[in-house]
Amino acid sequence: MNLSKIKIRNYRLLVDAELDVDAKTTLIVGRNNTGKTSCFQCIDTVLKGDSFSFNDYPLSKRETLYTKIKEFMKKTLTFEQLCEQIEPISIEFFVNYSLEASGDNLGALSPFIIDVDESINEALIRVEFKLKSDEKKLFNLLEESYYKDGSFSPKTDAHNTIITNFQNLFEFTVYAVNPKHPEEKQLKSYKELKELFPYDIIPAERSLGEDGTQKDSLLELISKFFERSEDELGSDVSKKIKQLRSAVEKANKDIQQLSDQILGELVSSAIGFGYPNGEELQLGVTTQLNINDQIINQTRLSYTAGNSEEFLPGSSNGLGYKNLIKMEFLLAAFAKEVEQCGTACIPLLFIEEPESHMHPQMQHAFADYLEAFLKKITSVKIQTFLTSHSAHIANTMVFSKIRYAQKTKTGVVYKNLNTFAQKHSDNIDFIRKYLTLTKCDLFFADKAIFVEGASERLLLPDMIEKCGEEGIFDSQKYKLPAQYYALIEIGGAYAYKFIPFAEFLGIPCLILTDLDSMSEQTRNGKKYYKSSPVSSGDTTSNETLKWWIRRNKQSSEDDKTKITLNDIVTMSPDDKTKDKCHIEFQTMENGLCGHSLEEAIRNVNREYYKLNDPPTEDDLEFNEKSKTTFALKLIYEYHEYTIPAYIKSGLKWLNDQKVLE
Repeated sequence: MNLSKIKIRNYRLLVDAELDVDAKTTLIVGRNNTGKTSCFQCIDTVLKGDSFSFNDYPLSKRETLYTKIKEFMKKTLTFEQLCEQIEPISIEFFVNYSLEASGDNLGALSPFIIDVDESINEALIRVEFKLKSDEKKLFNLLEESYYKDGSFSPKTDAHNTIITNFQNLFEFTVYAVNPKHPEEKQLKSYKELKELFPYDIIPAERSLGEDGTQKDSLLELISKFFERSEDELGSDVSKKIKQLRSAVEKANKDIQQLSDQILGELVSSAIGFGYPNGEELQLGVTTQLNINDQIINQTRLSYTAGNSEEFLPGSSNGLGYKNLIKMEFLLAAFAKEVEQCGTACIPLLFIEEPESHMHPQMQHAFADYLEAFLKKITSVKIQTFLTSHSAHIANTMVFSKIRYAQKTKTGVVYKNLNTFAQKHSDNIDFIRKYLTLTKCDLFFADKAIFVEGASERLLLPDMIEKCGEEGIFDSQKYKLPAQYYALIEIGGAYAYKFIPFAEFLGIPCLILTDLDSMSEQTRNGKKYYKSSPVSSGDTTSNETLKWWIRRNKQSSEDDKTKITLNDIVTMSPDDKTKDKCHIEFQTMENGLCGHSLEEAIRNVNREYYKLNDPPTEDDLEFNEKSKTTFALKLIYEYHEYTIPAYIKSGLKWLNDQKVLE
């Protein structure tokens, strides 16, 4: 059995969020403030049984809360109506047990299976933080803020009374729900919920010191070893612990006897005045030395070099390795804890931003090896949840395990990338390979710019800065240079494969591509196409432009009908925009149109390239060996160069796009 889905309602930005859960590992990625950490914190609060605070109640629901309580206090709304109309903070856990044999013991899940339909193989647990059922207590708590001398007269700060007493007004309730008939539910205890979901959270703020100033991971692990019986430990660990305990017990006994003898003689020699004498009870000293405590409290992580007997303290190692070592200790400790409940529960492990202090290769290795490591240290299946801002971790995970957190005006949506993969099976292999082979920040960006190649990748940051200086972005308070955009080099032959993916993520996306004009030629009676100036071209070799035109015409992607150059250059501004994606390419400037970025730059910077006056299309032709050298020379030698109009137009469009819709 395994957790298959989590639904969270009315918790901060998670107003109505649904998270599909992978059977092994679920990775949540997304921009900052998109509810990644909030998801963990909500689950943590619920499984601990702590109370939510007023700050956890979503902004969009607060006015209704104030209004309905005011109506109740005015006695125009009954208490039953109030309870129905005040939305609780809630979380639902969907547990799939379809793979369990009919006779298997479902353990801690059993209390939550309340249906009698054998075709149902899913259990639903709902936890609500809702108004307490004590009408009189609610009224008494708020009466002073809404009544004066027996008359309804709300104070201006009546809201503050609700805020202050929020945790007194609401309480947790646990239900087992019939998945097919949600109105059928049974009240359950918190004890039953905790037995079903043992869990642990490794937060992003991990203390990594090994200097004894705080309770670090190694001391915590050793403490637990001393507290447990050998039966609770694995055979490999148990043998070593027995040896350690035996040595500790012998050392405790020997040192106790010796210290009692020496200290007794010391005290007797130091005390005078004739006491004690031979007829009285003799004075002695008994110490309470405990080597267990010494081992637990004074053990420190250290590092040795090869076969050398020299060692260095833990503080000499890098933070990345410390972070990795600490997580290994914590994972091992949690694995040992959950082994005691076997398969009778569903252990959940939450790791927040594991990439802390890790270099990219280490991040990749961690993500790639996590499941294998857990399988190695325990036979119990642990479902793991990760949040991350690391492109390296995101690119390591298969799509089926990734959930993209998108923030909208109404809340946060968790998008299952596997849904996209199934719908776009023809594109997904390319996208997955591209993300694996490159560092792509698409998951963490507010906006995206897809460009042709190295020239655009080098020039775009400088062009964006120049456009900002020219005031092109002044229509927005927060201008494009300060926005979080991802610049992705993908090429005209492949950019179209990424457009549906960007649309799925809901990211405003600008595609800057080349006209790549071609003309039909004939040789030995056979037709073929050759690169040509725009004026003599009749089609394009650019697959992205062809794809865009077919989509505008609502043609099938398999349609092989020739796309003419005229179809492309006559596109209106509206034709260049579809949903959150916009495409731009070279346009006519100064009487000419280049068919590539380099030609467009030469066209609007004629004096730098000493072109004829007036130049011809042949003069615009780019025939240098290196596009990279061309781009760098433009930046560093021609500081006041002019930016082609199509790039300015595209950047202005992107600057003006809203992230939240």
